[in-house]
Amino acid sequence: MRHKTVPWLVALVCVGPFAVATLLYYGPWSLDWLPQLPGSRQLLATPVPLPRAWLGDPGPPYRWSLIYARMAACEQQCAQHVDRLRQVQLALNRDQDRVQRLLLHTTVLPQLVDPELISRPLDDTVGQGVAAALGPESLATGRVFVADPQGSVILSYPADIEQKELLRDLKRLLSASGKGS
Repeated sequence: MRHKTVPWLVALVCVGPFAVATLLYYGPWSLDWLPQLPGSRQLLATPVPLPRAWLGDPGPPYRWSLIYARMAACEQQCAQHVDRLRQVQLALNRDQDRVQRLLLHTTVLPQLVDPELISRPLDDTVGQGVAAALGPESLATGRVFVADPQGSVILSYPADIEQKELLRDLKRLLSASGKGS
């Protein structure tokens, strides 16, 4: 009798988890019970592609982008937000080279002494298209965005996002994407 149950137990242990996972994934249940990460991030329903020329060095390795975009005058507050993004990038330690920073603006910039910051205007035809896709109403007071290595904006944050929250999300993204991107 014992010899007949052993193959069935082995089959159940090997195939059982796949059967349960398939049932959970394709089943009629809602997955609203899954815990949501705390914070103020918004996953964009449709990723917004940035022009390739805006992303700096076109060659691999491709880099994630931390973006501060603002359609209003960029004064002292703007410089503070850009500096906060620089601090988040520096806090990534050995992964900081996998992230670049962009500033999207419409007006004359304040004096920013940051040679690594990539600045792009939202006034021209290309910039107006990007601003329209990101939502000009949200860019009026400034907004922080994250773009993946292919240049698609996927996450949005309020301009006054806590650095810890942004850093935590970036670390998760960098960890999940591996060392190649």
